Amino acid sequence: MIRYSLLSLMVSSSLLLAGSLSEEEAIQKGSAISANLVQKLSVELKGHMQSSGPLGALNFCSQNALSLTDQVAKESNATIKRVSLNNRNPINSTNADEQALLRKWEKLQYSQQPLPAYEIQNKPNRNYSFYKPIVLNNEVCLKCHGEIASDSPLSKEIKTLYPEDKAVGYKMGDLRGMIVVTFPR
Repeated sequence: MIRYSLLSLMVSSSLLLAGSLSEEEAIQKGSAISANLVQKLSVELKGHMQSSGPLGALNFCSQNALSLTDQVAKESNATIKRVSLNNRNPINSTNADEQALLRKWEKLQYSQQPLPAYEIQNKPNRNYSFYKPIVLNNEVCLKCHGEIASDSPLSKEIKTLYPEDKAVGYKMGDLRGMIVVTFPR
């Protein structure tokens, strides 16, 4: 956990001193920040899953995932979003650019082509946006995002916390969404 935070801080510090970021430096920064977020969320969710099962993990996520994301963003001098075409929380909806990229990745996956590890865009507003696919590659994720019996306590709690939930029915290897990291050039 400390390794990613330290890496992110080192990359951010060295890049800020240099002024404008090259695309390679932006890729390093976006990779470090997104890895830090994934690591923090994974550790917390796995811990709650082990200690209190899927209901505990769901409740933790509903109360803390956004604040953990904001914490990593603040530490990294970036904005970070986790977005999906089939979001659980409406806050994680896509904008038009994100939607187009996710649709492109879905087509790749549908045609059994590999997804890119990331995409980066040099935005006209002097920012870089780094996009990292979120692929379900852990059985633990399917506890809350896979096939869930509609009469189960977990399904009922999801409906209570997220009345408009669209984030179930996934299978191992499915594209779940993406992490979007935006930071100054």
